[in-house]
Amino acid sequence: MKVVSNTSPPIGLSNIGKLGILHEVFGKVFIPPAVRREFGGELPKWIEVTPPENRPLVSALSKLLGAGESEAIALAIDLGADFLILDDLKARKIARELGINVIGTAGVLLLAKKRGIVDEIKPLLTLLVEKGFRISDDVIRVILKAAGELNE
Repeated sequence: MKVVSNTSPPIGLSNIGKLGILHEVFGKVFIPPAVRREFGGELPKWIEVTPPENRPLVSALSKLLGAGESEAIALAIDLGADFLILDDLKARKIARELGINVIGTAGVLLLAKKRGIVDEIKPLLTLLVEKGFRISDDVIRVILKAAGELNE
C-alpha cells in the first residue's frame, strides 16, 4: 500500500507520542520535501522523503494551498497512492476532486482501532485536542460513533 502524508498528521501524532501508529497502520509513509521541512524533527526510517515530479501541478496547487499540501497532493498522484493523509478541508476537497482517496488523522486512529492496534481512540482524540490539534466536534462525534465509543 502506498500512502502519502501532509504535515499535520505526523506532527499531531508525534505531539501525543503516537507517530508510530502511522507505521503500524500503513507501513512505509511517503512525504514530500516541503512536508519534511515543516515537520522539522528527526524522521523515523519508515517515512520516506520523495519529491513530486509534476512541478506544474505543484505550482498550480500552490496558488490555492500551502507548499506541504501542494506537494503532498502532487506526490500522491505521482505515486498512485492508495491514501493521502490530509486534514485541511480545502486541501481535502481539491485532492478528492483530483481522484485521491483522502483520510484524516482521526480516520487513521479509527483504522488503528479497527485493526486492533489501539483499544480506544477517545483518549487519543482528547489528547490531540489538548495539544492544540484542530478537529471539529462533529468529526470527533462521527469518528467515535464509528469506533463504538460514543456514549449518547
